[in-house]
Amino acid sequence: MRYSDTYSISLLCKVLHVSRSSFYHYFYYSSDVNFSKKVYLISRILDIYYGSKCIYGAPKITKTLNKEGINVSIKTVSKYMHILDIKSIVASCFPKKKNSMSDKEKSLIINLIKGLNISHPNQVWVTDITYIKTSLDGWVYLSSIIDLFSRKVIAWNVGHNMKKELVIKTLNSAFENRNFPCNVIIHSDKGSQYRSKAFRNLVLSHHCLFSYTSLNHSCDENAVQESFHASLKKEWLYNQKFKTLNDVKRAVFEYIEGFYNPKRIHSSIGYSSPEQFEFDYFSKFPPLLSV
Repeated sequence: MRYSDTYSISLLCKVLHVSRSSFYHYFYYSSDVNFSKKVYLISRILDIYYGSKCIYGAPKITKTLNKEGINVSIKTVSKYMHILDIKSIVASCFPKKKNSMSDKEKSLIINLIKGLNISHPNQVWVTDITYIKTSLDGWVYLSSIIDLFSRKVIAWNVGHNMKKELVIKTLNSAFENRNFPCNVIIHSDKGSQYRSKAFRNLVLSHHCLFSYTSLNHSCDENAVQESFHASLKKEWLYNQKFKTLNDVKRAVFEYIEGFYNPKRIHSSIGYSSPEQFEFDYFSKFPPLLSV
């Protein structure tokens, strides 16, 4: 075991001509006085890992174990995950990229919605991009915009790449779908698409404001969008396989337009669906009609 921090168990077993099953049998059932605790811990790590569809890494597995009353450190969980030769597919598929911005760019990164009281529709729209895998078209990208008041997805588009044209197309759809409101805060992360001159000019041309997650932001500064994409994948996309971009479009349409907006309830809006919540609001406060 002294080389397990450098080499994976699968490689060591291959070099030594020992099957992994034989190794694990020895490892689990050795004469170590704490072997039963070791076996239980490893079995729970595997249960949590595969229960998350291989998404959870050591930090989240450790948090889950701690909530169960199992006192274990991230270092220990990381060690056992290395021994088991498992790791988060998210970390492996989407490595973090360094984001370099000039001082001028940094001066434009302001979070306008932190601590803001959200009191009506078209006050704040949040937006983000997520990745979806297909067998023939490779990775495709979903751009979506949510009204933060009602949690309604007001616009979405799927594209072959995640360039600025995709988010601009989505934002244009949002303005059209919502009858071109003014003074909306458009909030996003600091992706280059959202910081592009074309995207900012589109926001400003509609007399709206752009807002970003802070330079050293916490994970909750665009939580509604991230939660929506997580729900979409867990509740709908992970149960299906897609060949092409059009397959993804069909599935996303079915989820958003057939379930999420009209039917899916949210505790944050009184266990109403987004469409029902907006209907109830506008029943009390009808929008002003221009003459």
